[in-house]
Amino acid sequence: MLAQCLAELLGHADVKLQPVLDLATKPRVDAYEHPERLKDHTWLLAGGDVFPYSTAASRDQTDADHIVAYQPDGPPGQTGPHNSAPLRRRHHRWKTHGDYRGRAAGPGRYLWQTPHGLAFLVDDQGTRALDEAEADLILTAPPGFDIHPERLTGAHVEIDLTSGTWPS
Repeated sequence: MLAQCLAELLGHADVKLQPVLDLATKPRVDAYEHPERLKDHTWLLAGGDVFPYSTAASRDQTDADHIVAYQPDGPPGQTGPHNSAPLRRRHHRWKTHGDYRGRAAGPGRYLWQTPHGLAFLVDDQGTRALDEAEADLILTAPPGFDIHPERLTGAHVEIDLTSGTWPS
């Protein structure tokens, strides 16, 4: 009935219904490939290519990529918004073959370190340079801890207890 009502309201029957994505959830899958629903989830959190200073905001220009490389014999649940990001192919190659170091630093937040040691935080505010101490704090935080440097946001730590492990 709902689709028929929408067709009457819109004046045509070309209606596509999609489930609502709850961005507060943290879905994970035990596969290398990112399912479409997970790609949608990651895209909505990130809003575009998450490489520093990237301007790509079109989904057809990006692929879902693992920030930390997927390990076939690694732990289950490696593929999810905690370890995924939309990247253009060029940025994916730079990350994979150019010695860039990356880490998801919370929902829609990504930390990048260049081969020369420069560090950048990419989030909904854009790209911001971090000093060495701020970058090291985020890069070395245990899984489940999201560090927000005081200079950028007022210091606080977020702990994700849904990961099933307690940081040591």
